[in-house]
Amino acid sequence: MPSRTSPQQYGEAILDHIRTGAYPDSEDIVSSDLPCSALPGVSKLIEQAREDVKKSLRQTSAESAPDIDGWVSQAKQLRVDIQNSQDEAQGIVEQARHGESLQAAAIDAANQVHLLEGELAFDGSLEIILERLQALRSQLDQIQQAVLHNDLPNAVYLLGGFGAAIPSTPSSNSRVAAVFSSKAAEIRSDSSDSKTLDLDSTVSAMRKLGVLDDILLPFCKAVEVLILLPRLHLQVGGTVSPYVIEDDTLYRAEPSSDLSAEALFSDLKALINFLCHHLPTSVTDPLAGQLAPPMISSLLSTWLASAVPHDLGGMEDFQKTLSLAQTFGDWLVASKWPGKADLDKWANGISDLWLSKRQETSLNQVREILSRGHWSTEIVERVETQVLSRDDEVFAGSGGGDDWNAGWSDEEEHLPVEISRLATVDSHRVANAEEDVSAWGLEDEKDDANTTGEGMISGTADEDAEAWGWGDEEEAESPIATQPSAAGITSVEKPSTNGIPISARSADRKVTLRETYTITSLAKEIIDIIRRVIYDSAVLESAEYANSSIARSASSLLSLAGLTLAMYRAGSSNAYAGHRSGSMFIYNDSLWLAEQLQSLNSQTVTSSGKIVQSRSAYNLNLPIHSSNMESHGKRAYGREMESQRTIVTDLLDGAQGFTNCTEHPFNRECDTAISSTIDRLRELHTEWKAVLSQSALLQSLGSLLSTVCSKMIVDIEDMSDISEPESQQLTAYCSQIDMLQDLFSPQQSEPVSAPNDEPLPLTAMYTPAWLKFQYLKNILESSLVDIKYLWTDGELSLEFEKEELVDLVVALFADSPYRRGAIGEIRQSKP
Repeated sequence: MPSRTSPQQYGEAILDHIRTGAYPDSEDIVSSDLPCSALPGVSKLIEQAREDVKKSLRQTSAESAPDIDGWVSQAKQLRVDIQNSQDEAQGIVEQARHGESLQAAAIDAANQVHLLEGELAFDGSLEIILERLQALRSQLDQIQQAVLHNDLPNAVYLLGGFGAAIPSTPSSNSRVAAVFSSKAAEIRSDSSDSKTLDLDSTVSAMRKLGVLDDILLPFCKAVEVLILLPRLHLQVGGTVSPYVIEDDTLYRAEPSSDLSAEALFSDLKALINFLCHHLPTSVTDPLAGQLAPPMISSLLSTWLASAVPHDLGGMEDFQKTLSLAQTFGDWLVASKWPGKADLDKWANGISDLWLSKRQETSLNQVREILSRGHWSTEIVERVETQVLSRDDEVFAGSGGGDDWNAGWSDEEEHLPVEISRLATVDSHRVANAEEDVSAWGLEDEKDDANTTGEGMISGTADEDAEAWGWGDEEEAESPIATQPSAAGITSVEKPSTNGIPISARSADRKVTLRETYTITSLAKEIIDIIRRVIYDSAVLESAEYANSSIARSASSLLSLAGLTLAMYRAGSSNAYAGHRSGSMFIYNDSLWLAEQLQSLNSQTVTSSGKIVQSRSAYNLNLPIHSSNMESHGKRAYGREMESQRTIVTDLLDGAQGFTNCTEHPFNRECDTAISSTIDRLRELHTEWKAVLSQSALLQSLGSLLSTVCSKMIVDIEDMSDISEPESQQLTAYCSQIDMLQDLFSPQQSEPVSAPNDEPLPLTAMYTPAWLKFQYLKNILESSLVDIKYLWTDGELSLEFEKEELVDLVVALFADSPYRRGAIGEIRQSKP
């Protein structure tokens, strides 16, 4: 189909594109092809547009021609101005260069003037110096002439003026001045060596020459080294080197063993008298100033310091020495020698000096005691007396009244039942308590039951617990409210009748509690040191030492007890580290020391058979020190128990929760864990039996056994499925642990008459988790009927929670209507 677009339209579209870059808006033009017939018309249209553009340019050029001519003329004028500026700048540069040359010439001329001025000044000063040097030369010639004619006073006078003139010389730093100074020194030396004058004139000349001190210094040093120090210091063999004076001669004698203070001060006085007698005052005055300070210093640091006693034993001799020292100081003042001020200062501080030496000696003793690394042991007894009424259960016999002793044996057959009941109640009461140290938390509880045992009795009151060392433990382990004692029986007051306690209407009886444990010799040595400190403090307060210079140290001396105990606490860990039961020895020693400190908390102090009233005993703070020692011992006990609990827990962890305890090789791991735990507890029993008291031993083992039982209970309860073989194996493991009851058998004061009279082990009394452990063992080997009976009619609910028991039933028995019924009854039962 032929295109409807005209050549004119093609041309306009092309021109628009050339001018603006736009494309045609017409769809016909865009979609059509450019025919060859349209090219001439398009070319003509483009040519016409070109001519129009040229014509427009010519017209625009003609219109702007005047403006362009103006621009050209301005450009030419600008070129001329630029050339002129360049010429002016070149002229300025030339002028600047000429100014610099003139300035350099001026500076050179000024330097020449300054140099000439310096030359003139130098010539002037040189003239002055030469005149001064000439004058010095003349003075030096006069001095030499005076020396040659033995006119030493005039020579010394001139030499003094000459020496003062040298520093004022402007050339005093020059070589010439050094030559003059050297020459003056030679003349001064020649004058000093002259022997034609008497001693006073010589000393006067030396003082004027300024060499007197230089000459006296080596003399004083020689006297100090050759005479004083050998006399003041002990030689090998405990001797001193005295000196002998004969006429005008002083010499050292043979070593002497006379170490008395009288002989020492006599020799010092003789030496000073000898010097004052044979030397003029002009010499002795400066000699005293140089010789007295080292003499007094050596006297104080050697002889008098060593004379201070470390206790009151040598105080009488020391008082004599102190009196002699004060007398010697007064004699120095009379002789016009210095030193009394130093002696008085030392005497005024003798109280602090003696106290410091006493503290140093005592603390050194403690350090030596703790660092020996070996010590002996001793069995001590703790005795306590309690008042029990006749109507207390301990005296509740069949006969009553005065037949209480006979009634004791009648009640023994009922003892196991009573122990079981009490242990059950106590175990339930402390089921959720921490097991840290059930041994140390005796508290007074009205609901505590009575526990009867062979031969010993233990009270439940707070004061009784403190006497046995069972108190609240600081920073160690939490106490438990109830505390049965293997060493005794707890008495509980009967209910009152008609408002009047039965005990108030019955005759009271005193019962003595006795228990033995082992301490080390370290504790006895520490308490001996403290007793000596208290005794010495009391003696210092007595009338005998009322006028003594160290009497005011009495109250300060008491602080040494606290320092001694603090050093013991600081070093005890290392001192006991070599023994396997070191922590338990720390516990025993600390509690024994606490008891001894309590016994010292009175106004009478006994030492070496003497009784002295102490007016400063209240300054000892013995209750505080006693409490600190108890806390220290309990912390050591707590650390040891925590360590042992960690060990037995790690041993039981080897069973891996008793999972697959009937399959190889897991059964071997479980067997090893149980046997290792049992061996560990028996090993600890063997170690601690020789250290701890019977009650502390059972409490410690009970705490560890409770940890074992609690660990096994938790592991077994965590088992979701327990087969019959596993149940039997777990029961066997519990039976092996059950054999540890023989460790808790009470001590027998008398042999039993029949097998039936043997008391039951006290395991349940010292092991909070023991009854629950026994019930768990019964559950593992019981039927559903038995378990329901124990829950509903027995005391299983005292140890287990409902859901806890339900989980065990689910793990032990397969799903059945019987199991669901049993679970329902357990959950619906009243707690």
